[in-house]
Amino acid sequence: MTHLLELRSRYLELTNRTLPQLAQQRRFPVSDNHCFQRIILDNLLGQCWYEVLERGKVPAYQQLTALQLQQAIDLAEAIITQPNSYLEQLNQNSLTWRREQRSSLPKPAETAEKP
Repeated sequence: MTHLLELRSRYLELTNRTLPQLAQQRRFPVSDNHCFQRIILDNLLGQCWYEVLERGKVPAYQQLTALQLQQAIDLAEAIITQPNSYLEQLNQNSLTWRREQRSSLPKPAETAEKP
């Protein structure tokens, strides 16, 4: 297995199994794998991950470099070793970036009022 494949496998193990299982014990604010992936990717990239990576065609983690994957793994492992407040802060960062991203989108045209 290549180094990149090993990193991808480790990232998936942490986000799909380890962190969701730990969420029950530690009463994390999130418990689903996609939430952990959102939090980690957003904090890795310092903004909503889909502002940097493509959505849909290829999974986000497969678009990361080996260095980025290692940093994502480091974030996941820090979630395990740090107090719950660490994950809470990472989650808050992610949610803040997403609110900011949504508020910067053009608003749909208002519908005309009916007479």
